[in-house]
Amino acid sequence: MPDDSPTNSKIIAAYRERTPGSERLAGEANDVLPSGITHDARYVKPYGIYVERAKGPRKWDVDGNEYVDYFGGHGALLLGHNHPTVLAAMHATLDRGTHFGANHAGEVRWGEIVRRLVPSAERVRFTSSGTEATLMAVRLARAFTGRTTVAPAPIARSASSSTSST
Repeated sequence: MPDDSPTNSKIIAAYRERTPGSERLAGEANDVLPSGITHDARYVKPYGIYVERAKGPRKWDVDGNEYVDYFGGHGALLLGHNHPTVLAAMHATLDRGTHFGANHAGEVRWGEIVRRLVPSAERVRFTSSGTEATLMAVRLARAFTGRTTVAPAPIARSASSSTSST
């Protein structure tokens, strides 16, 4: 959500001057999305940029400003945006269908690759998020131990998994 707080910061003033399109979209988002964002990591004051396109290690906002993308898709874009080999594989896959809602050979091949990369993994379960994976791990631990309560270890963990102790 755009932060309308008055400031004497020359940096914020320059940011606002260069990003009027992002400010407008942040205002619109505030009416549609909780806190005006879809992911807590995108909460930035006075507002975050709204990206229009990306290529390699760079992205451009709706106002035409160019940035080096240090987020890298939260770590998922090791090869950058729109890498030709990745795009070719994606197009080949999309040509076969977008969401089968059924088993397919690709998931078996991917599971085999994961097992090769992680030799201790006897079986592989794919999930949609880290939260889903954490909850599944808790269910598995409860089933294996026969216990109903799981105490979190006092180690670093993501904020989104901090409720896994219930």
